[in-house]
Amino acid sequence: MSSSLTIGSTSLRVLQNDSDHKLTRRSIEAVYTVMEDTKENRLLLEKLAIPFLYSEETLIVPGENAGSLSRFSNLPLLSLFSKGELVLNDPVHRQLLSTFIQSVLPKAKSSGEHCSFITPGTDPLSSLNRLVAQLISLQGFTPLATTITLAASLAAFPASAHFSGYVIYLGHSHSEIGLVHQSRVVIRNSVPYGSEWMDEQLANARKLVSKNPEGQQVPDLAEAKAQRLNPENNISPYLTSHCMVTGWYESLLDSLLGSFVPQMESMQDYIATLDTPPVVFLGELSLIEGFEDLLTQSLSQRNIRFDKHQVSLIQEEMFSIDRGALVVAAMEEETVRRVA
Repeated sequence: MSSSLTIGSTSLRVLQNDSDHKLTRRSIEAVYTVMEDTKENRLLLEKLAIPFLYSEETLIVPGENAGSLSRFSNLPLLSLFSKGELVLNDPVHRQLLSTFIQSVLPKAKSSGEHCSFITPGTDPLSSLNRLVAQLISLQGFTPLATTITLAASLAAFPASAHFSGYVIYLGHSHSEIGLVHQSRVVIRNSVPYGSEWMDEQLANARKLVSKNPEGQQVPDLAEAKAQRLNPENNISPYLTSHCMVTGWYESLLDSLLGSFVPQMESMQDYIATLDTPPVVFLGELSLIEGFEDLLTQSLSQRNIRFDKHQVSLIQEEMFSIDRGALVVAAMEEETVRRVA
């Protein structure tokens, strides 16, 4: 049975394919809340049949249950990841990550099963990746790190295109661009900027503030996100008046393409032999009106050769990423079987 584990900034998702080609999906929110360790709180959680962890006189409730408690008890709802990073030297965070993975990824049924995985952030060799690989191994799987670039390409590009083209992802905590040819990532670049970064820029620029549980003034990211998602926003460069977030989109694309283009230039002879590649894009920030126009202009201005008639948004983003990652695991299992 092949499996894929996608760890995003807000959730963990697993997709599995058994011997009968039946797909099974599981997910859990990457959030938690904390309560004081009192007899009353323990009795409450036991009465509600809510599992919890214990650390330093604190009760920790992970996942969806945390959201419910937060809404009805005025408890803070905390994210496991901040800007795509996990506090690895915090034993509570490590324990929470282990709990989340165990809850969505059941133990392997037989030896030789592979589980591909994707983590938030920009470094495929990060300490987080090593920790996740260890936790997957404890579930009996052979871990295999992959990227959104490769997973999305396998889900989006048809065999007739040799599973080849450009993938642009603008996510929550990071963004990435890659050129894939015949199911292999030729060039890839990622930056630690996504919707989280853009909401911070918008909140600071518009002086949007709110108060945290301690009564301190902090940037109002919820209001910033609401303004960013205003359906009237349009970032097309062909409009006479620019949307308030257009400049940040341009800065993000400049940062993303800034290191990507020199990599392409160093491989220009090889890239020139490829068919004109199509382009697919996905991610939270790519859903705004006019993004395709801005992306097409940004690629053209940097003399990146691509098929302007094949620039499209990947539908069902999360399932497409999970399905592509599952293909990575299945391909590796098949390779191992052939070698054996």
